[in-house]
Amino acid sequence: METFFLVAQVILGMYFVMAGVMHFMKLDMMVGYATSKKLPAPKLATILSGLVLLLGGLGILFQYELTWSYGLLAGFLAVAALTMHRFWEDKTPEAKMSNMINFEKNLALASALVMLLVLQS
Repeated sequence: METFFLVAQVILGMYFVMAGVMHFMKLDMMVGYATSKKLPAPKLATILSGLVLLLGGLGILFQYELTWSYGLLAGFLAVAALTMHRFWEDKTPEAKMSNMINFEKNLALASALVMLLVLQS
């Protein structure tokens, strides 16, 4: 069972590492999206969010400061759901559906990270 947990932890860590890397590889596109959501300082917000994802993912991947990694990512995902995926404001069914999926994904991942945080302590 411990092996399955470690494999899942590696997959989870890689998910966040790749999400963080993508923030930098597609910086202009991400900044454009953050701008469209009327975030203050969208470039800075994009860079900081990329760092949070990257560092949190690396923490999970290498089992370093797991309490901080889980907590940081859970908090980030909850805030991102509420600021970036406000499906209730969308005008088209396609945008509403896309943002609702991302909103729910963020909250589900945040909840799973909170469960891991509780198991960690």
